[in-house]
Amino acid sequence: MRDNITEVKVPQPPSRHHSPVGKKPKVKNLRGTLLRIWGYLQADKVMLWIVLGMVIISSALSLLGPYLIGAAVDVMTGRQFFLSFTTILIMISVVFILHSITLALQNYWMINVSQHTVYAMRKDLFEHVLQLPVLRFQQSQSGDLMSRLTNDIENVSRTLNTAVIQLSTSILTLIGTVVVMIWLSPVLTLLTVTIVPLMYFGMKWITKRTGHYFKEQQRELGKMTGFWKKHYQPFHGEAFSPGAPRYRTIPYT
Repeated sequence: MRDNITEVKVPQPPSRHHSPVGKKPKVKNLRGTLLRIWGYLQADKVMLWIVLGMVIISSALSLLGPYLIGAAVDVMTGRQFFLSFTTILIMISVVFILHSITLALQNYWMINVSQHTVYAMRKDLFEHVLQLPVLRFQQSQSGDLMSRLTNDIENVSRTLNTAVIQLSTSILTLIGTVVVMIWLSPVLTLLTVTIVPLMYFGMKWITKRTGHYFKEQQRELGKMTGFWKKHYQPFHGEAFSPGAPRYRTIPYT
């Protein structure tokens, strides 16, 4: 059986979707990309403003909760406060309940918005692929095309699901925290702010050494998908006639 098998080396086209490992990826048109994504989001513009309102409310409640807890501690230690201890406890309970509700609503509505956006993007992408010439598929690695159709769109979906809300919440919470800290203790705020540059340079040092691993992961995923599409899928369900020479494709290295 093995004597009838002829090995044929099939060269794989180079990957064009992912840059070589070690090279920092460059964004060709960040502004244009963001504007195109915003164009897709225009269909749910009203819901986006509602989500933004929920983000503002949840950020304000997340700042009000610790402040009330501090006020409750002051009342317990004998310091004067314009509210009673029981009233403060009731307000703390209401604040945390409302905070949980706003978080649930903003996540639920943002997931709906992102799913509608990704659906429109997948539909337009599929229609665009149908209009491509056959030569485009022959000159490109199939793993790269699969990566564009699945992985890249999935990254957009994950970004819209979580990153948008997290970024907005982080910015609003940071601004509110700095304002409250300056109002409570300017000296302590100054000492805290000195740590921010250290954290910035530390995160920059970490991301500089780990960012290329994400590109390597995407490149290897494209190669693996292309390998499977080229060397295994064509033989799925194919029957060979007895005595006919069989060919086995192996990756070109």
